[in-house]
Amino acid sequence: MNINSNENYLSLVITALDELIAPEVNSAAAKTAVEMMKTTLNELRKRDADAPVVIKTCIVEGRKILVDMLLCAGEAQAIFKDIGNELHFDSLLLEYQQLTSQLHAVSETLRAEHSGDQVAGLLRRVAEWELSYYTNTAALKVAEAPKFENPRQPLTKSALQDFINSLDEHIGAPVQLDKFESLMGGFGKQTFLCSYKKPDGSTRELVVRKSDPMPIMLHGSCLLDNEHALLCALPKDYPAPKPLAYAAQWQNVDGDFYIMDRSAGEVPGAFLHGMNKEMPEEVFLDLAEMLGQLHSVPLNTFSDYAEKYDAPNILQGTVADSYRANLAGWAGYIQEQEHLPSPYLIWLMNWLETNLPEDTRAPVLVHGDFNIHNVLVNEGRISAILDWECAGFGATEQDLAYIRPHISQHIEWTKFLNHYLAHGGREPDEAMMNYGMVYAALRTNLAGNKATFNLQQGRNRDLRYSMVELGFTPSFMNLALNSAKG
Repeated sequence: MNINSNENYLSLVITALDELIAPEVNSAAAKTAVEMMKTTLNELRKRDADAPVVIKTCIVEGRKILVDMLLCAGEAQAIFKDIGNELHFDSLLLEYQQLTSQLHAVSETLRAEHSGDQVAGLLRRVAEWELSYYTNTAALKVAEAPKFENPRQPLTKSALQDFINSLDEHIGAPVQLDKFESLMGGFGKQTFLCSYKKPDGSTRELVVRKSDPMPIMLHGSCLLDNEHALLCALPKDYPAPKPLAYAAQWQNVDGDFYIMDRSAGEVPGAFLHGMNKEMPEEVFLDLAEMLGQLHSVPLNTFSDYAEKYDAPNILQGTVADSYRANLAGWAGYIQEQEHLPSPYLIWLMNWLETNLPEDTRAPVLVHGDFNIHNVLVNEGRISAILDWECAGFGATEQDLAYIRPHISQHIEWTKFLNHYLAHGGREPDEAMMNYGMVYAALRTNLAGNKATFNLQQGRNRDLRYSMVELGFTPSFMNLALNSAKG
């Protein structure tokens, strides 16, 4: 996969400083610091672009001055290192610094031991030379970040309020939003929190789940309407978000969205960074219980959903049949959508296609990203399972393999597994565990590839997506390679 350039990362950081950090800064000192950070980052961008040519020109000119100064001082001529086609800034910087020291020394000699117009001219010439680097680099223009013009607009407080007020069956009297803010979190969608006062004076909080204007995945449950339909199909008593209404092409908003009541609790950790704080054992046993309950939901619960949103007859076949259908779907998606070149993805698809166990059990609904970073914990217990965009039909082992490395850091795997089995789960098959872990990496690596492609094409300038290359991509590449057998 093509690696992001320094220029791309630096421009992303500057965009984040401008759009996210600067508006939140209040003190004069902090505002000044933000501006100084932007100036420094732009200097680094120049050093990765045209500044090497400037400093190389300075070295060539400085050497000419040094020759003339040494001749005037009656000293031996200097021997210079050949810099040839060198354009690496740090290497040229070392040569420039050594040259500056030589010019400083001979300037002192000329000033102390010689006089006259020639000396005065040489000293002025070397002073102008020292200024020239700063003058010429200041004149360099940093490259404009690539931009993708979207005719539609981001979701605003006003547009969301209009949508909520169109929902008489859910809301009642017209409402006035008193809070609307973006929530950091996952990479596949945008999430917002809003609130308003109800007639009785209490506050109602709503969460908005919205498509990114440039999605990193356009397949399966990663599509917002697909995810919304799946949540609506889940049993009402299962602890998952309950959508209230779906907004398709609302006003001029740059992506569909749906709203739901906010569930109590907080996310206790992140995929790459683990837990924010220690959790009681009950939280991990809740995970086991809810995973067992999910895997025991009767397949006919999803008949209408599967008919509209999944591969034909996926509920009538075996686990092996479901993965064959899933892989065919991914192969078609890869052909349809532009991605960065990746030999790794070719290996991954080949391994999954040639190493699929002939599992004759019926499939189950698989969450696909079932872990501690996708739950809410309230008063020491799990209150909701979040982020269903990776869901599909397959083997229970896909979820079990995905969660096992994390669970094993906190409680004994056998204890977790026994609790899972006691609440409707199926006894895992180790061969299928390995396959499930490799398969789990497919969607993430494809999404990461597309996210990096969008950054490099200027379709997305969100700093969050730099974390794909700096964390998620190597983690999931490694995960699959370590789990693949044969």
